[in-house]
Amino acid sequence: MLNLRKLVFTILMPYFMTVMALANMDTTKVEQQDRETARVLLTAQDFKKLNCENVGDALRNITGVYINTEGEVSLRDVSASKVVIILDGQRLNSPGTVSVNVTALSIENIEQIELLRGGRSAQYGADAVGGVILITSRQKQSESKVFDFGVRTSYGSYNRQIYSVNHSMTREKINYMISYRRDLWDGDYEYSTPSPYDPFKQRVKMTNNDQSSHNVFFKTGLNLAGNQQLQGSFSYYKSETGAYGMTDNLTPKARLRYDNKSYNMNYDKDSLFYDFDLKALTYFQDYETKFDNPEGLVPIHSDHDNYALGLELQQAGKLSKLISLSYGYSYRNDKIHSTDIKNRIRDTHSAFTTLILANAMKTILSRWEVDLALRYDAPSDFNSEFSPRVSVTLSSEGKLNTSLVSHFTRSYRAPTFNDLYWPRDAFAVGNPDLKPEYGLNYDIGINAAMPVEFINISTAVNYFNNDVTDLILWAQDPSVGNLWTPNNISKTSTWGIETSVTLDLFKGMFVLNSEYTYMKALDKGPDVNRHNKYIIYRPKNKLDLTATYRLQKIEFNAIYHYVGLRYSNPANTKWLPSYNTVDVNATYRFNLLKYVWHTTLDLTNLIDEDFQKVQSSAEPGRMFKVTVGVDL
Repeated sequence: MLNLRKLVFTILMPYFMTVMALANMDTTKVEQQDRETARVLLTAQDFKKLNCENVGDALRNITGVYINTEGEVSLRDVSASKVVIILDGQRLNSPGTVSVNVTALSIENIEQIELLRGGRSAQYGADAVGGVILITSRQKQSESKVFDFGVRTSYGSYNRQIYSVNHSMTREKINYMISYRRDLWDGDYEYSTPSPYDPFKQRVKMTNNDQSSHNVFFKTGLNLAGNQQLQGSFSYYKSETGAYGMTDNLTPKARLRYDNKSYNMNYDKDSLFYDFDLKALTYFQDYETKFDNPEGLVPIHSDHDNYALGLELQQAGKLSKLISLSYGYSYRNDKIHSTDIKNRIRDTHSAFTTLILANAMKTILSRWEVDLALRYDAPSDFNSEFSPRVSVTLSSEGKLNTSLVSHFTRSYRAPTFNDLYWPRDAFAVGNPDLKPEYGLNYDIGINAAMPVEFINISTAVNYFNNDVTDLILWAQDPSVGNLWTPNNISKTSTWGIETSVTLDLFKGMFVLNSEYTYMKALDKGPDVNRHNKYIIYRPKNKLDLTATYRLQKIEFNAIYHYVGLRYSNPANTKWLPSYNTVDVNATYRFNLLKYVWHTTLDLTNLIDEDFQKVQSSAEPGRMFKVTVGVDL
């Protein structure tokens, strides 16, 4: 492993020096690419190309991103509980839940999604061990219209029905946007399962997998005198789904219900004093989750009510031509009322600052930047922690635009309420003696872009390393009757290489993109049966290829996914085989009755691949969806 890591640096450094030298051949300035390896930015154009319905659909197309059936996001080697999701500055994670369901966030409301890999606790607080996903909602549907109104409806396999309507308006100093989405699905697809008496796979029809949801989003903005802006938003998500369980332990009558409400208020003031602006954010979350299973020896009724109240103040500005400074304070109060873990409260006070040193130059190196970030978190139920982060960026512009970006950071995660207080039942018990887990992460990446007349080529290569100590790991423990319980007994060491290559021909008429990740995520804990074994469900290889063809009113996209072998138990004696899927979609836009219409045909899993993402789960085969929409 050590020799291979040395080989990576041996390859990266000469490559960087070469492209930096080539870049000096011309001083033409070209836009910096938005798709790197440690950072990926998805916009409304990407959402259309991928025919996304929700935020989860968009994230699935990024290598190193894994989304389970509950819509929870994992990055690289870390679980969903260590990835922070932020919407318009509002942290969606809660100590009373495992993670955030990104499939509940409708894509109609989203302007862009920014993915930041690696430890980010210095900027975004505890739990950001694996990375951060920043989601920005829209203010209005179109920048070119005062008034917008759109309707879209979809129908697909297994009676999938989606109805959405959105409206926005900008009038002098005020603007607003409102949208509603209704989603229905029978979910009764067939899947393959091996019979205990027959080695050949049998086709079984899925039951209790129906889904029904309502999603409402409203956002308004007001431009005030003196370069001041005030924005407020409200979101409401209500759903009921069947909870079929696992294919080897079905729960045909279990139901899962969500009732989530979120309120957000932002205030911005430019140039409060000198060059420093002021940003203030306050929010309130009310998330309710109910699970009922009337069957079994003991019927289950589980009710979790999570509440969060937050306040954040931040100022940023320039101290000099070369030095920028930002600093701020945040407070968050988390509460949970639960039939399972009773009533719990956590108060967290935080202070954070970032110092940026940057300078533009007229040499081979056209710009350098050093970011120094530090955050102090003081939770009410654990010791206070400092999280530092150092980032260095070197860039050059010319015929070949290049940049080298490196990060080094320390992150931490406090145990959740579930980790600490889950009451003893027939399956699991919490551990109130848990300690926070800590991660050390560093990565170094090279990005290059070369526009040549009608061709634009961009590439990115990134090496990353992440070591976690006192990792909180749920496992069966003989000391508590072989129940599932969390312990700080495992350590992990992960390293890998992420690559991205994009070829853009004739100004977007034909675009090819390749994203590949090689990763070794190893358990370094003291258990001899797990030491140096791969972390479960973390493949060595993941590849995504996307091809886009645009001609006047027609757009065609083809997406190929490859996911390598994944071990399904910590001892690596069981595994799920690799799988390939192909998705295609075609969109036609046309004018009818003075309105702009669009229709899309979407085919997922075109080759009808039979696979499992997680042991004892079921994935559908080939499916179709037809969408028709109009913008007024």
